[in-house]
Amino acid sequence: MHVVVGPIVTRDGGFAFDSWTPDKGLTLGYAYRRIEDAHYARKAEIRSRAARFAHPMVACSTLDEFSSALANDSDTERARPHFSPTPALPA
Repeated sequence: MHVVVGPIVTRDGGFAFDSWTPDKGLTLGYAYRRIEDAHYARKAEIRSRAARFAHPMVACSTLDEFSSALANDSDTERARPHFSPTPALPA
């Protein structure tokens, strides 16, 4: 698998998606203010990469799928995302 596109997640007060390639590793995506804009950009990214690359591509729907795809694709530390859990809000 040569391209992995992650799901839309909340980041920096907006919505973003990440991608991974063997050459660049994990690339954090731009945070959009509206979720509709993030969905549009993700779809455009998937279509663009599918047109440019003959290699397989995976578009993940969940963060677990994204993490599993990266862990299964390569044994290098660079391939594994380093997600930190969201801290719990005080009660």
